[in-house]
Amino acid sequence: MKKEDAVNKLDRAGMAINDLNASAWNTALNPTRYGWASSIFSIATIPVLSAASIGHLVTSAVVKQVDPGTFEKLTKFPGGKPKYEP
Repeated sequence: MKKEDAVNKLDRAGMAINDLNASAWNTALNPTRYGWASSIFSIATIPVLSAASIGHLVTSAVVKQVDPGTFEKLTKFPGGKPKYEP
């Protein structure tokens, strides 16, 4: 995997986490619109999404600091012999 591909995937994951977090807050703060069950569930998911956001922030910072050559070496661990298919 190339570094640019990993950075792009991380950016997309970050956008998805941010969208989910915004949706959870919106649902949590509008129980009369979305229902109390959805609102309570959204309140419960906010800490999980916040932790995911922090994890994404750290991972993204680390990946952006790694040299592209080193990154490709780390992602190409030898996985043994290729499977034989007749």
